[in-house]
Amino acid sequence: MAHTQRHDSSVTIVPGNTQAATIDRWIDAALQHHLAGRLPDAEALYRQALVEQPDHPDALHLLGFVAYQCGRHQQAAELISAALRHVPDAPDFHNHLGLVMAALGRPADAIACYGNALRLTPEFPEAHNNLGILLRDGGRLMEAEAHYRAAVAARPVFPDAWNNLGNVCRERGEFDAALVAYREALRQRPDFAEAHSNILFTLSHYLLADPDHLLQEHHGWDRVHGVAGRAHGHAHPLRGDPEKRLRIGYVSPDFRLHATNSFFESLIAAHTRDAVEIFCYAEVSRPDAVTERIRANADGWCSTVGLADDALARQIRDDGIDILVDLAGHTTGNRLRAFTGKPAPIQVSYLGYCATTGLAAMDYWITDRVIHPPDTIERAVEAIIRLPRCWVTYRPPMDAPPVRLPARSGITFGCFNERSKITPATIALWSSILLELPDARLVLKARQYADDSVRQAISDTFTQHGVAAYRLVFLPATGYLDYLAAYHDVDIALDPVPRAGGVTTADALWMGVPVITLCGQRFIERHGASLLRAAGMGEWIAVTPRDYVDKALALARDHVQRRTMRLAQRDRMAASPLCDALAHARAMERIYRDMWHAYVRNTALTS
Repeated sequence: MAHTQRHDSSVTIVPGNTQAATIDRWIDAALQHHLAGRLPDAEALYRQALVEQPDHPDALHLLGFVAYQCGRHQQAAELISAALRHVPDAPDFHNHLGLVMAALGRPADAIACYGNALRLTPEFPEAHNNLGILLRDGGRLMEAEAHYRAAVAARPVFPDAWNNLGNVCRERGEFDAALVAYREALRQRPDFAEAHSNILFTLSHYLLADPDHLLQEHHGWDRVHGVAGRAHGHAHPLRGDPEKRLRIGYVSPDFRLHATNSFFESLIAAHTRDAVEIFCYAEVSRPDAVTERIRANADGWCSTVGLADDALARQIRDDGIDILVDLAGHTTGNRLRAFTGKPAPIQVSYLGYCATTGLAAMDYWITDRVIHPPDTIERAVEAIIRLPRCWVTYRPPMDAPPVRLPARSGITFGCFNERSKITPATIALWSSILLELPDARLVLKARQYADDSVRQAISDTFTQHGVAAYRLVFLPATGYLDYLAAYHDVDIALDPVPRAGGVTTADALWMGVPVITLCGQRFIERHGASLLRAAGMGEWIAVTPRDYVDKALALARDHVQRRTMRLAQRDRMAASPLCDALAHARAMERIYRDMWHAYVRNTALTS
């Protein structure tokens, strides 16, 4: 439970004050239940105290916090606000009200609450940490980092704050500092699976470890965090009807407004219902319209929020899932620990992660022949299964603005990927292009560019390569339609290296903008190439840095070709395999069926 303390300013316990002593005992007993996670028992005792004294600040505050933990956020706001009317100088009351405001989608009010807590107690570590989370979400990375560092300065043993510090360092492109913070969080809490996953994500998505080392690092996660799951593992008989209707379970924290659903929604909508029965296991605390669309296309739905790993595994087993598909890997909110006990006879990694999961219980990893050619250097515990087509289908945004020719003369390059992808190697590559086109400019758009320090750091690096800062345009994120419309002013999109774009690449293509990508050796370097190949635009795939520069320069200098392509590109893309959801769903269902046949025969599937 978050930081709490008793505030007995309205109840003075003195000899003979029987009522006060009784209320105090109730609250102390309730707090013990609360700290142990027995929320119904704690709630009953807090309510009993309020029957005796309706304005008791501790009972109001703690009952409000129970309501927050149970998802009754409006009730929580009312109760904690009532407590503050009686004790306005209680910093933990303000801190918890901030959590509630954030849960209600009122970030400005939450920031004000945390500010009140810090005004009363400047070294309040939880308030610093919570404020840092909101500031990071708003793109104010330097301020967020300052608050995380204040949190760990006030309380050095604070693994959550160290993990959050790692997140903000990673967003700023400071990968070494991020790894130091993540490893400190893991040292302080060895079972901190999220921090451990963040280490793996950083190592894999920025190529900070060779394939063998990366495989061993992922094995290490399973050795530590898979112990409990394996201790309660599920056995599955090697039998079954080879042609049965397969039960497919998809597990994800991202069944909501999230980039991956540009690739997942079309798949679930196109599945053949007489061949497969679809179950979704959703780690989604704040569902939205996307959640409801996905839910409408599922045969079974289970919210996994608050569900322990072993309970989730039992639910999957009870649902009779034949093939369980993880869509998150080592990304935020993953439920990989539920996979470690093998609740389904066949378990698959797909879509959300660009490296092996490292789980001994994971059987397959679905990609395609561009991402993983026969000579791939990638190492994985899973058998790599290559679809005979692009591994995803793009679902174009329904409300995308029409394609439009740029109104500005001259060449504008653009990249709308998050800041962490703009590595020193990326800036060096782009600088080579800009130096050969002295009148060209580069537009960078992402949430992180709301931060002055982020913009300055990137500008300084370009300046070191001889590219003046005035040639760079930074745009913060202001909404999805604005993001799409911003492509109207971009002539050519440049993919970052080594971490190539995914949905941003598909979005740029849909808006009529060509994308130049550099195809490397590993998944993270090749999925942009897979999208371009599927869209029928393989001519923009470079194989060396010099080839990348040459392709960008040639396209920049051919105004007629760019204009012609731009006006035809959306129709061309819509007719391509990249937007063929039915073909994708059939290919996935054939792979699932092949996996099931192999399981029934007690053999391994390979591709």
